[in-house]
Amino acid sequence: MIVKFSKHGKGKASGVLDYLLKEKGSKGTLVPRTHAKVLYGDPVLTEHLINTTPYKTKYKSGYLSFSERADEISEADKKRIMQEFEAVIFCGLESDQYDILWVEHADKDIEDSHPIGRLELNFVIPCQELRSGKSFQPYYEPADQKRVNAWKNIINSEVKTIKGEPLSDPNDPKRKRLVNPYSSNAPRPTPFDAKAYTKKDADKDEETINNPPNRKLLEEAIKRRLLMDWQNGITMNRRGVLRRLEQWGLKINRGNSEKTLSVTSDKLTDKNGKPMGVRLKGGMFEKGFDGHQFEPEVKEEKHSAYYNRVNRDERKQSDEQHLANGIEIKEAYHQERYKSSAKPESLAADKEVKQELEVVAKPAPAETYSPSLRPRF
Repeated sequence: MIVKFSKHGKGKASGVLDYLLKEKGSKGTLVPRTHAKVLYGDPVLTEHLINTTPYKTKYKSGYLSFSERADEISEADKKRIMQEFEAVIFCGLESDQYDILWVEHADKDIEDSHPIGRLELNFVIPCQELRSGKSFQPYYEPADQKRVNAWKNIINSEVKTIKGEPLSDPNDPKRKRLVNPYSSNAPRPTPFDAKAYTKKDADKDEETINNPPNRKLLEEAIKRRLLMDWQNGITMNRRGVLRRLEQWGLKINRGNSEKTLSVTSDKLTDKNGKPMGVRLKGGMFEKGFDGHQFEPEVKEEKHSAYYNRVNRDERKQSDEQHLANGIEIKEAYHQERYKSSAKPESLAADKEVKQELEVVAKPAPAETYSPSLRPRF
């Protein structure tokens, strides 16, 4: 499971809610989205809160994405994951201080043998603390990433599928790829197959790189050519990758991160004539890239070491410490920022009804129910 936060959030609620709950029908009109269902929350309430929020950033959205299919994870575990995610995001806040909508998607990678696709738990959070009306930022990467990643790692180590198998761990060295095959909003691509990649295919990709029609096709062509070069022992380190990109006439942008490369082509520009950047993701584009580390036998050796009991226990202990520290810091921040947002007192009529009920009530059972301003799952 991975956690992704969207960069969108400044428009009307209809944009994100239509994506989550609707799709285009045969006549071009919006119809209910297949394999989408609301697991928790009220879309109408969430839409109202987003549209009436006075701040520039009106909502935060994202998703928890799983390699497993939606019917391979129990409803109880989905509920646990959503509740724990809320506890990590809304540290120190009570349930009436925020709103969140959860929508399940199960339409990715559907096949004839698998009519239910991979699980995605999508969330939308209005950016407003509901008692005070102050702005609320659910996720700010520099401050929150370590805490959320620690929680993600713990969930991946503890939750099992209905068959008792562990969730896929994105940190497993065996899963590390030379290139990230996914383009933004693109379907899952066909895996690269060197044996089926002919000289004609290579020439076509080089023509696309020389005269790119759009960013998506340029990105895919670059990745296929570099994968072929890696298999031929040409691009086995960072220097080799950079040299190859420059040979194709691509400009490597400054300020690249430790994990990615960004390139531009003079022949691919926006409406203002400015070159459009293409961000390349995957192990091949990391600063310390060593192609030998992606050989099958090396990855298998790292995979075995990763799941060694001692290493596994050390990682979990570290994640639990990061999570606890992060929650403590975030709780203090929320409580300080919203300290004037006292919980509203019950209305007089509610108090009178409560007193009357207490008179006739039977002795309370061992576990009592504490009413809230909204139900929890």
